[in-house]
Amino acid sequence: MNPLDSPVSLVVEDLSIRYPAAMENALDHVSLRVSGGEVVALAGPNGCGKTTLLRAACGMLEPLTGRVWIAGTSDAVHRLPPERRARWIGVVPQMEKLPPGIRTAEAVMLGRISFHGWFGPESSADRAAVQAALTAVGLEGMDDRFVETLSGGGQQRVMIARALAQEAPILLMDEPTAHLDVRHQMETLALLRELARRYHRAVLIVLHDLNLVSRFADRVALLERGRLIRSGAPAEVLTSETLSSLYAFPLQVIPHPGQGFPLILPGIDEPTVERHSVPGHSRKTAPVAKTLRRRRKKG
Repeated sequence: MNPLDSPVSLVVEDLSIRYPAAMENALDHVSLRVSGGEVVALAGPNGCGKTTLLRAACGMLEPLTGRVWIAGTSDAVHRLPPERRARWIGVVPQMEKLPPGIRTAEAVMLGRISFHGWFGPESSADRAAVQAALTAVGLEGMDDRFVETLSGGGQQRVMIARALAQEAPILLMDEPTAHLDVRHQMETLALLRELARRYHRAVLIVLHDLNLVSRFADRVALLERGRLIRSGAPAEVLTSETLSSLYAFPLQVIPHPGQGFPLILPGIDEPTVERHSVPGHSRKTAPVAKTLRRRRKKG
C-alpha cells in the first residue's frame, strides 16, 4: 500500500503506556481514530498524557496494552522499520534543537531521507518538496540562513517545514504553535487544516490554547490523568461544565461573536494555590495574588 494512494487513518486501540519504574499508567486504555482529511486536537491539563499519546502514535513507545496502527496495514506502528515509518508519519516534537551550523534548507531536506537515504543524491523532486515546504511556512528565500540565527518561532517553522517535506499522510504535532506570534499561529494552523482537507492528511495535534483548538480542530479529544474522557466536535466537547471540571478552574464558554465557534474565557474567580499541609494543620488554599504579596512583604 502506497502511503499517498488514498486517505489514511491512524488508529489508537485500547492503548496503555507505562514508563519504567512508574507506579501508574501514563495512558490507560485510550482508543482514538484520526482519519485522513481531519484535524484532531489533544487537549487537557499538564501531565495528562498528551505528549505520551503522540510519542506512542509515532512508534517511540511500546504499548503495555493495545496498539497503534495504520488502517489498511497489519503491523503496529512501533514495529515498523524507521525508514518505512517515516513514509507514513511526519512528526514535529516540542521545540527540537538542531546542532549549530545547519542551514534552513538542509534541515528541511532531512525530511526527505526516507526517499533518498542518508547518503543518496538529492533529486529534483526532493529539492522541489523542500522549496514547497519552506514557502508553505513563510520561510521562502531563507535557504542559506543558519537555523540557530532564526528566532524561536522561525526555528519552529523549520521543524514544521521538515515534516511537510516528508509528504507523509499522517502528521503528528506537539505544540507546533509554541513560540509563534499570533499571525504565524493562525497561518500555521490554517495550513494544517488545508493540508488535511485538500490533501487528505490525518493530523493529530497537541494544543494548550483551547481557543485555537475550538477554531481549527474538526474534533477534540480531552485527556485527564491518562484517560480519554471526552471526544467529539469542539462545540460538543468544549463546554463550561466539562472544562471547569477538567482544569479545576472556572472557565466560561460563549459563542464567538463573528463566527460562532466556542470562545473560552477564564472565570472571574481568582486562581488559588495550595498551602502544603504540615503535621497538625489542615491543607488550605489561598489566592495567588495574596500569597505573592505576603511573600514580597516577608522578603
